Amino acid sequence: MAGIRLQNVKKIYDKKFTAVHDFTMEIKDEEFIILVGPSGCGKSTTLRMIAGLEDISAGELYIGDKLVNNVAPKDRDIAMVFQNYALYPHMTIYKNMAFGLEMRKVPKHEIDRKIKEAAKSLDIEQLLSRKPKALSGGQRQRAALGRAIVRDPQVFLFDEPLSNLDAKLRTQMRTEIKRIHNELKTTFVYVTHDQTEAMTMGDRIVVMKDGYIQQIDTPQNLYNNPVNLFVAGFIGTPQINAINCKIDKCKDKLCAIVGKYAIEIPKKISEEKSLDKIIGKNVVLGIRPEYTKIAKDGIKAKVVISELMGSECYIHMDIGKDRIISRTSTVLDAVSGEAVYVKFDMEKAMFFDEKTGIRI
Repeated sequence: MAGIRLQNVKKIYDKKFTAVHDFTMEIKDEEFIILVGPSGCGKSTTLRMIAGLEDISAGELYIGDKLVNNVAPKDRDIAMVFQNYALYPHMTIYKNMAFGLEMRKVPKHEIDRKIKEAAKSLDIEQLLSRKPKALSGGQRQRAALGRAIVRDPQVFLFDEPLSNLDAKLRTQMRTEIKRIHNELKTTFVYVTHDQTEAMTMGDRIVVMKDGYIQQIDTPQNLYNNPVNLFVAGFIGTPQINAINCKIDKCKDKLCAIVGKYAIEIPKKISEEKSLDKIIGKNVVLGIRPEYTKIAKDGIKAKVVISELMGSECYIHMDIGKDRIISRTSTVLDAVSGEAVYVKFDMEKAMFFDEKTGIRI
C-alpha cells in the first residue's frame, strides 16, 4: 500500500486557464481523503492528475516514494471507479472484473479466486453471469467496485461514484464503500460535490474553490472551526446562517448590532477573537441553524417557509435582508409571513471579515 504526496501541483490549460493552483498535501497510507467543492473547483482535475489521465503542468506527484509525473496510468498501480461505472456493455460482470487481470497475465485460477471473493464481499455473486444492461444502477456500481478491488491496487480513486444513484442507494453505498476501506486498509481518494458524503466518509476532507485549497481538516474540525465563510457555508446541512452586523460597545460589553437589535457577545468569545480591535466595523456573524432558536423574545423575524424533515423541522426566516434557518427537534406550526422571535447561542458564534470572508 502507499501514501500520496502532491507538491505545488498545478494544472494549466492552453497556457491560459489555471484549473488547479499549487495543490500541496500529503495523503497518508490507508487514509480516506475526500476532495469536495462546487462544480469547477478543480477536484476532479486533481484526481485525474493522480490517476495520470491529465498531465501535470507544474509540481511533483509521488505515489509511495516514486515520482510519477511521467508514469503511464497503467503503471501507477491505482484503480479508478467512475461516475458512469465504465463497464464494458458486451461483457458479463465476471468478464468485466477479469479483464484487467487477464491483461496482466494473472493465472486463471487466481483470477477466479479474486473475482469470487470480491463478489461475495459486495453481494453480487448472483450477478456475475449477467451483462451490465440487466443490472440496476446500484448493482452496476458494485460491479465497478468489484473490478477495482480485484486489482489489489496501492490506491483507489473515486470520481463522484454515487451521483447517478437515488438517495436511498447513495446512503447504502456510502456505508458499503466505508466498510470496504476498513477491510482493505488501502489509500482512498474520493471526489464529490456532496458535503454529506464528505462528512460521513472521510478521515480528512479537502475543501476546494476556484482551483485553490481552502482548508484540509477532519470533518468535525471543518464544521466547528472553518477558516473562512466559504468553508463554513459549504460544510453543514442546512448551511450556516450568515448575518450582516456591526461590532459595537454596549455599556461594558461588546455586541453584534443586527438592524435595531444589539446581541450581547460573551466575554470569552470577544476576548478569544480580540473583537475589541474591530469595534465599529461591519462583519458577518455565522451561527449554525441548531444554535438558532425560536423564542418568546429576541430578534424579530418573518417566517418564509417551514420544512418538516421527519424528526426535525427547518424554519426559514428573514431578518431584514438576511435569510436564516432554525433547526429544531420540535415540530413547529410556523406559517409563512408570520412574525416570530429568534435567539442565537452566542457561545457558538463565529465572526468573518465582511470583505475577505476570512474568520476573525
